[in-house]
Amino acid sequence: MKNIMFVCHGNICRSPMAEALFRDMLKKNNLQSKVFVDSSATSYEEIGNPVHNGTRKKLEEFNISVDGLFSTKLKKSDFDKFDYIFVMDNNNLNNIKREFGDYDSE
Repeated sequence: MKNIMFVCHGNICRSPMAEALFRDMLKKNNLQSKVFVDSSATSYEEIGNPVHNGTRKKLEEFNISVDGLFSTKLKKSDFDKFDYIFVMDNNNLNNIKREFGDYDSE
């Protein structure tokens, strides 16, 4: 099984949208048993909050649910758990490097 993490600043807009979209694609292609998907934040600001209403509404237009998704913080242990960690922009990457140091970002 592959483990994939999507990361943005607060984990209430972009990264949970990516998580929900990817989960929906996996489900439609019957691949849920082959890939685990999650998302997290580089900041503590939104921890515990649900997905932003605008993101929720946009995904609802495509019948994609974000029920049960709440903001969580990226942890050092995630680097060992996940095969791929995708950041939503360079600011997120810089925040990760600032907190956790450099790593192989290929």
